[in-house]
Amino acid sequence: MNCSGIRVLSVVLGKVATVFEEFDEVLALKASSKSARDDGDWEGAIGDLEEAVDLLRGCAPDSLTRLPSRLASELADTYGLIGGVQKRWGLLLDGEDRQRHLKESIAAYDKGFGYEKDLAPGDASTYNRTNRLVGRVLLDPHVLQGDRGARMDDELREAEETLTEQLKSVRRKDPWGYSDLGTIRLLRGSADALSVYDDLDRLRPPAFVYESTLATLEPLSEVASALRPGLIQAVAQLRRSARFVE
Repeated sequence: MNCSGIRVLSVVLGKVATVFEEFDEVLALKASSKSARDDGDWEGAIGDLEEAVDLLRGCAPDSLTRLPSRLASELADTYGLIGGVQKRWGLLLDGEDRQRHLKESIAAYDKGFGYEKDLAPGDASTYNRTNRLVGRVLLDPHVLQGDRGARMDDELREAEETLTEQLKSVRRKDPWGYSDLGTIRLLRGSADALSVYDDLDRLRPPAFVYESTLATLEPLSEVASALRPGLIQAVAQLRRSARFVE
């Protein structure tokens, strides 16, 4: 290899090393944000995640590093975490403060979905896709009615089709996929929504899967059960299932 080739290789290796160092820092920030979230330090959690987003956006792929798949996956996940923190924060509040944080949550999920929808099959996820729709119902359950309801149902139907295809292939043993599919079918008012949770039970998921699913469905049931009574039944069914998890 001539001197020019050695210099190019050195630049490539240096860029790759820098990118992976930044990914390590992103993982540390995400871990820190989860600790802050669990301690109720909402501002600290959001601050860590926004710093992580800045680092990731600074790792834009170029002709030398070429890590678009990992980068998109990390951005989708980080925006999803921001959405989750904002939603949990908002659900503890009332009035305009609640609405403001729910709107911030939806905005983050929308950004995460922009990266998530084009992920490679091996990285397939519907976390942002599902929660951006859940957030809209939490903000205003009447989004399920009238002309807005028709538009919402188009998105719900598309999400259901995506999940159904994924659960036939790359996610057939992924409990989160069944959790998301159950939520989507409940919001559509599908008669077979509860059967999805029987499929979830057969996977024998850990307790935190039920806890997370209930954390999604319980607030939905509080605001939208008049429009989607299946939510009440689903919450009861999942609580029963959760009791039998060791």
